[in-house]
Amino acid sequence: MSKAKTPDAYFEALKPPIGDVAIALRDKIEALGPNLNGKLAWGFPCWSGNQRIFSVIAHQSHCNLQLWYGAQLAERCSRIEGTGKALRHVKVRSIAEIDAALAGLIEEAIALDARAPQKIR
Repeated sequence: MSKAKTPDAYFEALKPPIGDVAIALRDKIEALGPNLNGKLAWGFPCWSGNQRIFSVIAHQSHCNLQLWYGAQLAERCSRIEGTGKALRHVKVRSIAEIDAALAGLIEEAIALDARAPQKIR
């Protein structure tokens, strides 16, 4: 399969059940951040406000919700994994895991970007 050229093509190429999880993540991000700009970066769908905030990457058994403000948010959420200086992720294995706590994390990341944007390489 060739690389997707648009975010929609990326999601359309995914197969259930992980494709359903990725689409649900996209829908949640876009519902909570209707003014964010979505595009492909490094071959994956990303959303930006002032700077990049989120990426969604589908793997075989889960999706990573990549948080470009993840290091700042990690103290407030034990679901955030990784050791990057900025970028961290949350593994999402089912639509049920896209819950109120994850929605709150998404909202916090959007608010951080609006309040104190951090430059991404």
